[in-house]
Amino acid sequence: MIWAGGLAALFVTAQSLLAWRLSWHYRCASIADSFWPLHHLLCAVVLGLSLPISSSIGAGLTLGLISVWALRLATHIAVRQAGAGEDRRYRAVREQTGINFDRDSVWLIFIPQALMAWLISLLLVPALTAAAWHWSAYIGVLIGLVGLSWEVIADLQLTAFLKHRGSHEVMRSGLWALCRHPNYFGEWLFWLGQTLIALSLTDNWGLLALVPMALVTFLLLRFTGVARTEDGITEHRPEYAAYQQHTPAFFPNPTALFRVARASLAKVTSLSVIIFGLSVSNSEQVFAAPVQSQNWYFDVQIDDQTVGFHEFTATRNDSGYEVVANAKFRYTIFGVPVFSYRHQVSERYDKDMCLQSIASETKINGRTQTLQGTANAEGFSLRTNSAQTLEQGCLLAFAYWSPALLTQQRLLNGQSGEVIDIAIGGPLPAVSESAKDGTGEAREEDRRRKGPKEDAKIDKESLQLYTLAGGEIDMTLGYSAAGNWRTLESRLPNGRTLSYRLRP
Repeated sequence: MIWAGGLAALFVTAQSLLAWRLSWHYRCASIADSFWPLHHLLCAVVLGLSLPISSSIGAGLTLGLISVWALRLATHIAVRQAGAGEDRRYRAVREQTGINFDRDSVWLIFIPQALMAWLISLLLVPALTAAAWHWSAYIGVLIGLVGLSWEVIADLQLTAFLKHRGSHEVMRSGLWALCRHPNYFGEWLFWLGQTLIALSLTDNWGLLALVPMALVTFLLLRFTGVARTEDGITEHRPEYAAYQQHTPAFFPNPTALFRVARASLAKVTSLSVIIFGLSVSNSEQVFAAPVQSQNWYFDVQIDDQTVGFHEFTATRNDSGYEVVANAKFRYTIFGVPVFSYRHQVSERYDKDMCLQSIASETKINGRTQTLQGTANAEGFSLRTNSAQTLEQGCLLAFAYWSPALLTQQRLLNGQSGEVIDIAIGGPLPAVSESAKDGTGEAREEDRRRKGPKEDAKIDKESLQLYTLAGGEIDMTLGYSAAGNWRTLESRLPNGRTLSYRLRP
């Protein structure tokens, strides 16, 4: 055991010298961050080759988890740092040390970092060598997997946000609404899982297993993590101060965490019902109707005044989906037109609901705006009247007709070309469709027109309601249990309500 640990320390120190020489060559100490997870992986490999490794499933799971964690994190940091220059935390140390920083950083940063990674990695020894695993050790594996997933999701959310943020925006949605550093919290959970495994598998480690965990906690909270990341941040980002006041730094608020978990579970359950409904229909379409083409025609109202219509036609073909939409609104006050809106758009999606092309023309009070967009090898090229932008990744426009919309975190505005970060909430408590159609004399007239049988059919169908918010958008969408889009209500900035009513 001592021999194997010493050999691991020797190898990881040699690797830290390699990282140091690279940092000296490129004059960028941020390289140390990319090597941090690789030090752990190297320790795990050396320990695995030097010790009598157990053939248990748990040992394999541990090696798999540490490998995925290390390679993923090293790749993520390297991609993030490419062309970005030295991290401000290292720049601060460089300024304090002076002209000898590149030489002295081997003792200040690289070798201490490697030895800390070595000490933390000793937690893996019981998991790799234990002949038999106690059931409690698998709880540690589960916690480690949750921590890894949490860290990955937080990094993905932040990466997507940074592509579109304004100069003064602060990431405060998704996991970043629960705490200010969910990526660090995810890493803490990952190593908490390894600590629980070590405590479960050996009596010899005892409280010694808590020493590496204490080191991880110190690093993430006080040394290289939260404290240094937020040091002086409000000086160049004053808007961050409000975020600090309302959001915990590291450990998520338990009440908020429970609320998000409950909402996520409800959303997954509802989406499962929708997907099941689609599969029962024997349709490969993302919209529920088992036909090649489906049409939605909505009467549009602002408060109680009918202002126009919005019509959608979605057609499935061998390559994916084609959608054509046509809208025309005209709002008047005492018979005097105060707002006119005309919008036509044609969209084409592949089978995975990734936008392949879009063409739209919009006229607002006589002013025309056009949009053209096409997917290409570099991403998605957009051209409007005034600018050309390039958007990476799989895009989806405001395709209310498809339940795939409910899984998105950003949508393309088919009028302006802007990519908007959104948040989907729900499902809200189900309501009958008749309740969404109004009451009183108008509802009675609708009953007489449809007849008792048709009315009973509508009353029995319940809607699953979802909220969609982002920027100035604040709307509620209603879907049937089979996934058919039925209603839309939007709160306008002036306090009025715009609503869509589907014609039968």
